[in-house]
Amino acid sequence: MPAWNFGPAEQEFAEAGLDPTRWVQALTSVASATGSFGAVMLPLSGDALPNVPYTENVSGVMEDYFRDGWHLQDERMRTVPTLTQRGVADDFDGHSADEIAKHPYYQEFLAPHGLRWYAGIKVACGDDLWAVALQRTIDQGPFSTDEKDELARISSRLSTGAAIARALSASAAAGALEAFEMSGTAVVLINRHGHVFKANASAERLLVDDIRIVNGQLTARDTRATTALNRAVHNLLWRPTGGLSAPVALPRATGRPLLAYPARLSNSTANALADCQAMVILIDPDSRSPTPETNLRTVFHLTQAEARLATQLALGESLENVADQFGIGKETARSQLKSIFAKTGVHRQAELVAVLAKLL
Repeated sequence: MPAWNFGPAEQEFAEAGLDPTRWVQALTSVASATGSFGAVMLPLSGDALPNVPYTENVSGVMEDYFRDGWHLQDERMRTVPTLTQRGVADDFDGHSADEIAKHPYYQEFLAPHGLRWYAGIKVACGDDLWAVALQRTIDQGPFSTDEKDELARISSRLSTGAAIARALSASAAAGALEAFEMSGTAVVLINRHGHVFKANASAERLLVDDIRIVNGQLTARDTRATTALNRAVHNLLWRPTGGLSAPVALPRATGRPLLAYPARLSNSTANALADCQAMVILIDPDSRSPTPETNLRTVFHLTQAEARLATQLALGESLENVADQFGIGKETARSQLKSIFAKTGVHRQAELVAVLAKLL
């Protein structure tokens, strides 16, 4: 049996469940305890997002993994049936020695980074399965049978930290929905597959007739709008940091289009295991009264002209249309917008709308 002292690594893993910012340290401890070069946390189903945690010394290979599309042709996914059943798997559960010596995944992707050998530890996370993918260099050699047996025993202990992370993320998602509901803001939550898994009551009241949730997708009768929203959500999920995307207009048979703002919070990007990886904020320009300009002037100390401009932007109007509507030059409108940004503490028009949405 390998002489591993896995206690500190197990403790680090449990603490990462409470604090997602510690996943990198937890994986570093697991790699060190098992005599591995590095480690990555990967889902066993669906696409992996670039926010999966990994040790710093494999950052270069992970950049190539996502940039060059190797995540779409990860040969080690062939080991998932064995990994799921036994709790552990290695390269030989998916390939022969001859295949490893010739396959592009190993020779063109891993070899330039000096890596070759892998062992995956199953981590159960609610109804989802993940793996701690331990990485060894060419010179370190593959994992032995005894090491794999020990990794299988470690599997259930690591699952505890993942379960904690999942439970806390579910509580945070519920709290976020409640907070948006209290402000009267319609929101749907998006998981890492890009599917809607929860919506608050305000959103449910809007999602009828022309715009609905169908098979986990926010779907408009206008297929072009649906495609545009799916693309925006996908791009947001693949963004390395949080942020707010520009609105997607979802046309309706009557009234103005519903405005959908994909958003991703920084704490969701830190917790790859969380159910909620993004959200879509929905704004209905027809059902909300414009924010009184006097309130904007009081809260943000805007001038009358700035408050008037901000109100129209919050209702979904473009800067060019507002400038034409008020008979001012585009440069004047841009100057006012720059001042509004400074006073409201935002940097982009989409962020401004999000700040003002709950005041509509």
